[in-house]
Amino acid sequence: MPNNKAERTVINLNKLGFNRFLQFGHYKYTEAKPKLENHIHEDSIELCFFLKGQQFYRIKNELFQLKGNDIIIISPNTQHSTGTYPEDKGELFWLQVSLNEQEGLLCNLPSHQTNSLLSQLTKNSDIIFKGAHSLKTSLEELMTELQNPTSSLTALKINHLLIHVLLETLNLAQTPTQETSSERLEIINQYIMDNLHRIIYVDELASLIHVSTGYFKPWFRKNTGITPKEYINRIKIEKAKILLSQKKSVTQVAFDLGYNSSQYFATSFKKFTGITPKSFLLSHKLFPKRNS
Repeated sequence: MPNNKAERTVINLNKLGFNRFLQFGHYKYTEAKPKLENHIHEDSIELCFFLKGQQFYRIKNELFQLKGNDIIIISPNTQHSTGTYPEDKGELFWLQVSLNEQEGLLCNLPSHQTNSLLSQLTKNSDIIFKGAHSLKTSLEELMTELQNPTSSLTALKINHLLIHVLLETLNLAQTPTQETSSERLEIINQYIMDNLHRIIYVDELASLIHVSTGYFKPWFRKNTGITPKEYINRIKIEKAKILLSQKKSVTQVAFDLGYNSSQYFATSFKKFTGITPKSFLLSHKLFPKRNS
């Protein structure tokens, strides 16, 4: 582990003679810090390894939520920030790598290997994927070596660790660990059922399966045939039928399902069933404990 007492450590690898590598950094915050302002990394990618806590990133106007053991590669020349969110408490490593061939070879690799590795990493940018304990260990070892006195042997170890980190990150990005569509929908269904008592936002559902909101909306419609909002409302109305059958009042059911008013609930109920909640009660000869 980084053994310095500072909450944040930043090392300029290029100045230490490691071509194509820019910043390598680490922070471990015990409290939230001011938000990260909008910025870009010119002709370079940034690998973010989030170890603990949670952090929001706004990339290309899409909001991503990183949780423990999440990795994201930020594409070159892309504006990004933490949006309106602070840099949250937690632990993060980051590594910036230049795509500019004029800055030399990557750890003395042949040119075609350098270009191939960086090209593949760039292709896997702006998506969230899962990390691994072995990668965390390599990052911690890299930080430790960089804080030791420099020598030929140390430089060799650092070169090896840098390439290892990039290769392992690429392997994790390309590993098919994402759930199938049915598994993803099962996760979403369970989340909706657990949160029927309140308003459920699309951003929340997207973060459950580690995709951006922009990707989630068309994916969801393709797999269900309807929008996320309509899907949530349909589930709520089915739950409303059960609650009304238990002789709960319309007002109480509206409250239990997170509607702002019984009138809005009644409108939504009729939209999906063709009748009002009161008509539903009458047709089933149900008489709530109190009128609404």
